[in-house]
Amino acid sequence: MDIPDWVRWAFCVLAAVQLTFVYRDVRLLRRAEPGRRTDPWLTVADSAVGVVLSVGLALGSFDVLAGAGAVLLAIGACRGIRALLARRSAKPAPAPGEGAVPAGD
Repeated sequence: MDIPDWVRWAFCVLAAVQLTFVYRDVRLLRRAEPGRRTDPWLTVADSAVGVVLSVGLALGSFDVLAGAGAVLLAIGACRGIRALLARRSAKPAPAPGEGAVPAGD
């Protein structure tokens, strides 16, 4: 890939900023309770792969871009599925006497 120098430097700055987010996310992960660490782990992984993606773009490496993009897509899918399942399980059950009524009544 032919990337201008100023864009490469912009990706390097972006990677440095993302490293601060990785540091913050690791600190939040260490404070998480043992049973609630999946979401913080996914957040750390998302931030870390974002750093790799930015460095890969800065270096102009298509292989790093393809690999990191695939991993980032998998992490995003896991986060989306977990959010969907959490929303579905948080939905309150209907109170007795509410909901579907049999057709003969």
